[in-house]
Amino acid sequence: MVEAPSERSVTMTEASKLIAASPEVDRYLDGLPPELAGTLARLRDGIRGVAPAGTVENIKWNGPNYALDGVDRVTVGTDPRGKVRIVMHRGVKIVDSEGFSFDDDTGLVRWAAADRGVIALDPAEIDAHRDEIVALIERWLRLV
Repeated sequence: MVEAPSERSVTMTEASKLIAASPEVDRYLDGLPPELAGTLARLRDGIRGVAPAGTVENIKWNGPNYALDGVDRVTVGTDPRGKVRIVMHRGVKIVDSEGFSFDDDTGLVRWAAADRGVIALDPAEIDAHRDEIVALIERWLRLV
């Protein structure tokens, strides 16, 4: 497993492993309250550190989104209750999920469908479970 950076700023060695940062996501984070922005920035750095080459970071559905081969795979945002919401999916269109499975060994994911999982936690809980969440997202991006 690739180890995700633990701080907002990353070293040049770590930066060379990261997918390209989106200026859209930078602006999105700049518009959030500092505590929430910090949590999402740390999560973002982790995702960028483990995402496969070719992953594109953008804004979609009012939050950072990560797509592979033009298909949205992970979308991060906040909900009205102030929770951080991470959606692991296989794109906008319904995909046949027969035979598809993904093992969530953390128990953090609530499965809306066999191929659409949601993590919704308070920012402090996201920070506490960041390494586990990033590892799940890494596996998700490599599987689907």
